[in-house]
Amino acid sequence: MKSSPRQFWQTFITLSVAISAAAIYQTEQQTQALFNIRSRIKWVVVMSVFIINLAAGLYLLLRRDKNDVLWKKLEITGTGIFQKILGIFLLIIAFPILWYLKFDAFSLKDPPSLIFIWGWFWLAFLQAAGLKMFARTSWLSSFVLAVLFDGIIFQSYFFLQPVTDYPFSLGWSEASRFYYGSLPFSKSVYGTELPLSVWHGSRYFLLSLAFLFGKISLWEARLWQAFLWLATNGLTAYILTRRLKWSGQTGKLLVGGWLFLFLFQGAVYYHLLICVIVIFAGVSPRHVSRSLAAIILASFWAGMSRVNWFPVPAMLAIAIYFLEEPYSKNNRFWRYLQKPILWGVVGMAAAFAGQFFYVAVSGNQDLSAFSSSFTSALLWYRWWPSDTNPLGVIPALLLVSLPPLAVLRSILRNHWNSLHLMRWLGLSTMLIVLMVGGLVVSTKIGGGGDLHNMDAYIVLLGLITSYFMSARVESESSPLPALKIELPLVIGFLLIVPVAFSFSRITRPIQYDHMQASNDLLALKETLQSYSRDGEVLFIYERHLLTFGMIPDIAVVPEYEVVSLTEMAISGNQPYLDKFYADLQSHRFTAIVARKQSIKITDKGDFAEESNAWNGLIAYRLLCEYEPTLTLDSSNIQVFTPKDTPKCP
Repeated sequence: MKSSPRQFWQTFITLSVAISAAAIYQTEQQTQALFNIRSRIKWVVVMSVFIINLAAGLYLLLRRDKNDVLWKKLEITGTGIFQKILGIFLLIIAFPILWYLKFDAFSLKDPPSLIFIWGWFWLAFLQAAGLKMFARTSWLSSFVLAVLFDGIIFQSYFFLQPVTDYPFSLGWSEASRFYYGSLPFSKSVYGTELPLSVWHGSRYFLLSLAFLFGKISLWEARLWQAFLWLATNGLTAYILTRRLKWSGQTGKLLVGGWLFLFLFQGAVYYHLLICVIVIFAGVSPRHVSRSLAAIILASFWAGMSRVNWFPVPAMLAIAIYFLEEPYSKNNRFWRYLQKPILWGVVGMAAAFAGQFFYVAVSGNQDLSAFSSSFTSALLWYRWWPSDTNPLGVIPALLLVSLPPLAVLRSILRNHWNSLHLMRWLGLSTMLIVLMVGGLVVSTKIGGGGDLHNMDAYIVLLGLITSYFMSARVESESSPLPALKIELPLVIGFLLIVPVAFSFSRITRPIQYDHMQASNDLLALKETLQSYSRDGEVLFIYERHLLTFGMIPDIAVVPEYEVVSLTEMAISGNQPYLDKFYADLQSHRFTAIVARKQSIKITDKGDFAEESNAWNGLIAYRLLCEYEPTLTLDSSNIQVFTPKDTPKCP
């Protein structure tokens, strides 16, 4: 990755000016919102630094002296041991400084994001200087590697952060995933055969692999899930980068590191990436049998995963075909489309076969639950900024899409005829179909909080962009020109956006009062074991306490876990709800474990409609038949027991 010193510095300064200007505006807005704290010295210093950066940057960009003398003076030469040690120091010291900027510098829960991004941008420059001292790379290569390094470290931290021994769920459904993951081994875990989850069968199959080694702890299950997130994304990036056969090491790191971070912007869930890995590793237009086998296997897996992913493996395979197979090689319309049509038909058939197989082996008697996603309400406002998603699905999608699309435009400028119209139509149609489909699914109640329903579109866009960046697209006649991307696109658009996404997710390490948690667990165990002698105990929440043996000697009730109950409420599955109401009315359960319940209906707050569905359809019926007899405030857990005189309509 080569560039003149002047090109790099002009690009770097331009970006620093843009970030400084945006940070000045955001900081001014925030200080006004925080009761006019502009008089505080810390904020005055911050604004002054931004203004100096803005003024100095504009001066350097607009100065009349256009020669390269200044930029050449900024080159770092020498290979002494002192420089190498200093280089390592600069690379490492940035992380504690970033941590301070994020959490401690401004005494705010959420400091202005652009202050943090500005600080990270300049610290990445120091890291680039460190890499340049240590490895003697160019400024551009050093800066790109520093940016990717930071993004990968922070993204990895985000997924490793929940790996804790805290005994209770970290979110409304965090630990529920491990209960569902245990169900394939329910005979050994619970002593009885239990039906599998109705949703995301392949996800819970992957989580269940941790139970192959016998009894495990909640900490180990959380570590296994973090490993799945990072390993599947890393393997996807590695296989595609290897397929593209980059000759230079920096180019491999650029494409691989970018794709690793790009996929996390959804994020694309690890069980879905199994489909992607199989397609990237197995499909080749020149190997028909191997390609068909890969499509069948990946599509079968998709059929056990999620309904909107049924066509995705075949579509990815067809995209590879359009990218690697020139139309001029066949030069006949139907002959060229034979493989894509065959792959599409076979892929969909395999996906339906996978779904039918999973339904058959799941052990579920109520098959209506498998189609609950088709009866859920659509909330179109979630396309735009709201309490559920402050950025909004469409603005976030534009932010994610524009950098790779801008890169594609830069590469293909004056070379659009390198691909036949049929190939362009195929690639663009699939992108549009997956984008529109993802946008519609994002409006389904329960979704819209992030871009995970845009996952198939993100994967396809990443695949196409990676091929063109690597100059591995087979043209119709002469090869495409060597990779030429303007520096602002490489540094500014392509890298900073996914890295900023990873930074935005960083929170403080999870800390808790071990003694209080231990006391809560003991109180809960003693209370529930006493109730279990008289009948069934239902864990709506915290069912993983049975999975990992933290509350032993209580039989598991397979129905009405919080994830299932929520899905039935928001999809309006009345037969399921009627059965739940009947069990409550008959006081089937001697005790029920749940969180503090509310019957308040509101139109504000994140996931307001979901909360209203729960409060109106679940909490109301629970509270009219049962009452709390044990409350653990620090863990937000209550134990409910039947009322002597229920007050129900």
